[in-house]
Amino acid sequence: MAINKDRAEGAIKSAEREFRNAVRSLEDKDSVGSLKYLQECMEYAVKAVLIAYGMDYPKIHAVGRFLYEIREKCPPWFLKEIQAIAEVTDSLARGRPKFRYPYEYPPEQHEATVKEILPRVEKALENCQKLIKQLFG
Repeated sequence: MAINKDRAEGAIKSAEREFRNAVRSLEDKDSVGSLKYLQECMEYAVKAVLIAYGMDYPKIHAVGRFLYEIREKCPPWFLKEIQAIAEVTDSLARGRPKFRYPYEYPPEQHEATVKEILPRVEKALENCQKLIKQLFG
């Protein structure tokens, strides 16, 4: 379990770093950069949870749906959050091509998306952090 602990804690720290980068990008009026960081934040946060439970997930970006495969292991409070976490994670993963090629889309589209999704990511990250802390202290 020590290996899972180290990897999960490393992944959640990466998620926290990417969230800070997203906020910084938004402060710099870089909506596209913020969305890239938010996507990476959620990918790392969910992978931290999957790692904590010993799940060998595929090497893809849209990992939110895999939370449903470990739901019987999760505490009741986290079960209530799985759908929201999975939705925001996979939504950002689906939008990843738009964030990687921003010049093909109107900037207003990115600004609206980041304003809508930032609070959802923040809450999802907080729940993943809480779970990792609960599991490993």
